[in-house]
Amino acid sequence: MEEKIGFAIRGAEGITLFKGVTNPKEVYKHLVDDPANDVRVMNFSNSGKYLSFCNSINTYLIDTETGEELLCHPLAKPTIIVFSPKDTYFVTWEMYCIYGRRTAADGTVKTPNPNINYFSIAEKKHLKNIIGKRKEDVPQWTADEKYMLQIVGSEILAFEEGNIDKSKFKTVITDVNCIAVCPHQTQHLFTAFIPSKNEASKAELRRIDKDMSLVSTLIFNNCDKLDMNWNSKGTAMLALASVDVDKTGKSYYGISFLQVLSFNGEKCRITFDKEGSVHNVKWSPTGSHFAACYGYMPAKITVYNVLGNPVWNLGECHRNEIHFNTQGNLFITCGFGALTAGKIQIWNFDEQKEINTIEVQNTTHLEFSPDGQHFYTATAAPRMRVDNCYRLWKYTGEMLYEYAPTTKYELWKVQWKPMPEAVNHKFNPAQLSKDDKAKTGVRMLVANGTVEVRANAIKKVGAYVPPHLRASGSTQGALKQSSAASIVVTQDNEKKIKKIEGNLRDIQKLKDKKENGENLQPNQLEKIGREPALLAELEKLKASA
Repeated sequence: MEEKIGFAIRGAEGITLFKGVTNPKEVYKHLVDDPANDVRVMNFSNSGKYLSFCNSINTYLIDTETGEELLCHPLAKPTIIVFSPKDTYFVTWEMYCIYGRRTAADGTVKTPNPNINYFSIAEKKHLKNIIGKRKEDVPQWTADEKYMLQIVGSEILAFEEGNIDKSKFKTVITDVNCIAVCPHQTQHLFTAFIPSKNEASKAELRRIDKDMSLVSTLIFNNCDKLDMNWNSKGTAMLALASVDVDKTGKSYYGISFLQVLSFNGEKCRITFDKEGSVHNVKWSPTGSHFAACYGYMPAKITVYNVLGNPVWNLGECHRNEIHFNTQGNLFITCGFGALTAGKIQIWNFDEQKEINTIEVQNTTHLEFSPDGQHFYTATAAPRMRVDNCYRLWKYTGEMLYEYAPTTKYELWKVQWKPMPEAVNHKFNPAQLSKDDKAKTGVRMLVANGTVEVRANAIKKVGAYVPPHLRASGSTQGALKQSSAASIVVTQDNEKKIKKIEGNLRDIQKLKDKKENGENLQPNQLEKIGREPALLAELEKLKASA
């Protein structure tokens, strides 16, 4: 199975399509000859058979098995590419605007070209283009492709049985913002979000029929944005409502509310046991569970069943992302950005046991492979423009492959090639011994450039070579062997201890102000609330020093 797994990378040099995980083989490559002609977007089809991308000159369709270019159309500006569920069509969207001068030589005002383009995959040709000023106007299909829905102004148009030229029926939903078509195999439904400034916002569940009949309505008294995510079976939808500005002043990041809506109209609101926004929420691919990461840091992570009842509480931790594998039997919790040093916890979901924990510093993206037994981590621009690289991993935390170029390189995206058949390959996650865990993590080379060790064993052997020097075997910038590693670890602990002690001194000053009757800002009160966690962390650091 490993040799069949494919993925693509997109960066400043263009795109490359690979096959394999342990030793990836190049299948197709498209290099740009001018930095202005960057590959701004790429996407795989749902079956994984096709890859489409745009190089700022043309839009291409590629056969992912052979690398053959099936279609090349002069379309330079797409920023979104979507495929219909059965790979019958692919559609591109670009900004509806004028590039360059807004007036022609004769003084007439230019008008933008239609910006949504339809392509037939079987016929390998362009079909038509229409105007869709917003990203939300991109069409969506039911799972069987019986219906295609599209927003046009305040109208929802329904096209039937592959006829994309004339709608079968339509309805008017005043001020509709976006829709989410249900992927249920037999029930044809969709939800529509209608925001409002003067009254409560709402999300309507409707059937796709002649009357677009209303099934149920969710009401949101306070909502600027609504993310609507159906589970894989189309039996339930997560509606995550968020408000950009918390008028109570408790949170700088706004506030969030989560509701579950069943395809039969039943609904429930999730009551979180910790204040703060929702950082991440994900459905299990089985459709029977979802997980949420929420609350002020350290955040809480809880897994719920489809009825909204908690079934597994992972407690508080400095994490902000959660990921299920394609079979739903593995679960990853991780903290990226400024939160932690890229800590990744891998769990056996069925047994609710930790398999391993690794640290991959500067990680910005993580995603499971289609077979559910691998994942990638990437440091990608524009979030980070240094040490851009990607790594391929076994679910145990064993690193199988690393791409860290010796020359300056901007990596923008890594994307797995879909393999729908791989979902059925069930496996039992292994339990690792201490020796197994000691061999996992980021690979590092010792000073002589010949011996390979693991990051998890840095206290024993600590020769670190910066990513841009690893492939060449250079020892420049490497840490001294063994004893120097212990010094580095100790110095790192000392820095952390000093930082925490400084934070505790600041907290004590705030507590003194509070006792003297001064009014503190919400963020200052939140800082005081972090004192117990800081004291606990300080105690652990001093014990290991």
